[in-house]
Amino acid sequence: MRPAVSSRTGSLLLPLLVVAVLGAGVWAFFDSFSNIGYAPTQPIPFSHKVHAGVNKIPCLYCHSSAERSRHATVPAGNVCMNCHIVVGTDKPNVQKLTSLYQSEQVVPWVRVHRLPDHVYFPHKWHVAKGIACQQCHGAVEAMDVVKQVQPLKMGWCISCHRQNKATQECSACHM
Repeated sequence: MRPAVSSRTGSLLLPLLVVAVLGAGVWAFFDSFSNIGYAPTQPIPFSHKVHAGVNKIPCLYCHSSAERSRHATVPAGNVCMNCHIVVGTDKPNVQKLTSLYQSEQVVPWVRVHRLPDHVYFPHKWHVAKGIACQQCHGAVEAMDVVKQVQPLKMGWCISCHRQNKATQECSACHM
């Protein structure tokens, strides 16, 4: 014979169940903001597959500040024009790039990878340790349109730090 549930236990069970369900819902809601698959339309179509893949241009040629800065940054127009002053000059998108460059305007690229403002992510430390760009950004050299392939969330970063025996001190990544 099964013992009866006391009214006190029964009255606590429902609120606990409600809190658990709400907690799971909130977690699922916030977890959906990982941006995996985010691939915005850029003002000028740019194929990393052509540049980094076919033509084997190293990531750090265009994103040279990644070696010495917190951000990898989007290259300035003069970096593009190092080649496009003579390469592909008959192509409409290269002509658009050239026009912007000559009028001293920047291409309004749409950022793909973004971390919260309270996170300090120094690219230079990762580059100095020899961590391949692809570890966080995926096989960009095979992408016509760059997309986010990793969640770039704290748990994902901590897992990588553990695997690579890197610091897990809060102050290393949070200001």
